[in-house]
Amino acid sequence: MPNEREDRIHGPYKHGARWRVVIVAANGTRSHPRESEGGPSGFATCEAADAYISGWRGEGDRTVAAAVDAYVADRLAHGEKARTMSTVAYRLRGLLNTTGRDRWLRLLTPAVAKELLESRRTKRGGKPATETQIGELAAARGFAAWCIAQGWLPRDPFAGLAATGERGRGKAQLRISEARTYVEHALDEDDELDPAERARPGLAAAITLLMGLRASEVTDRVVRDVDDGARVLWIERAKTRKGDRHLEVPEVLRPRLAALVAGRDGGEPLWGDADVDRHWLGYHVRRLCDAAKVPVVCPQALRGTQSSIAARAVPVEHVAEALGQTGPAVTRRHYLARGAEQDGRQRAALRALTGGRR
Repeated sequence: MPNEREDRIHGPYKHGARWRVVIVAANGTRSHPRESEGGPSGFATCEAADAYISGWRGEGDRTVAAAVDAYVADRLAHGEKARTMSTVAYRLRGLLNTTGRDRWLRLLTPAVAKELLESRRTKRGGKPATETQIGELAAARGFAAWCIAQGWLPRDPFAGLAATGERGRGKAQLRISEARTYVEHALDEDDELDPAERARPGLAAAITLLMGLRASEVTDRVVRDVDDGARVLWIERAKTRKGDRHLEVPEVLRPRLAALVAGRDGGEPLWGDADVDRHWLGYHVRRLCDAAKVPVVCPQALRGTQSSIAARAVPVEHVAEALGQTGPAVTRRHYLARGAEQDGRQRAALRALTGGRR
């Protein structure tokens, strides 16, 4: 054991088929501990060497995975949304590779962080999308800041690391004719369901497109959110504060929503099933696209489709407000098809110049 912490310990280092640990005494002499007396120098596994180092330093056995769990639990205890922390935990486990090989938190150095990021970029033959890298690094920095505040890390090991590649410009969208076909097919399919059936994927999928809602904004609704004879839909506890809003329901959806909520308790989930979530909606959106013989897209792409069509009629600031976004910059970057805003401006100018004639 070390003498009043004057000795120093280094490692583990790969040495042949084993892992070496080096202890440097205060007088400069070096020694190499081993797993068993009389056995070969070093340790059979990196984990065994880590455990020896931890015991030598008198430290606890806190691993990266345990620290991630503690971080998530603390954020939840302080009021963070469960869905948000589920995403954060998923990103952290992907970047930190806790399922592949957990490690001691104290060994999460800048060099290891860089190695993890590079490994993440090349795993399975291709790097994650730039947006995925940005999200994972943001989650890692938040985690590191929390660990520093707990006294578990001396510094942010991810400081200075950055995502590579070009940021995405939004997902592929449906054309106007394709969108019409998709909605007609979705609603026609719902008409064939038992009238008592509450989990109505066609109606949910049509709402996603026609109202430009996030997937969770559709699936998280309760009966009382359908208001004023199904003319208004209230969105609460959205992704952002700006996301809390109420929207006019398109006329084609009103009788269907009114029938869905008739005679039901206001706090009951709108779709009547605890298993209805954004993954349920995503599955049915893709299934309905395939059945309607239009390009298969995700709910987010439907939101972009609605935004691009709307931007041809109203200013993009109004579109951003309807989408519950913090401002038009996000709308322009991720939701509008190329030329949609310019086309809307051209139409407005033409109306002004021709006195309203087209």
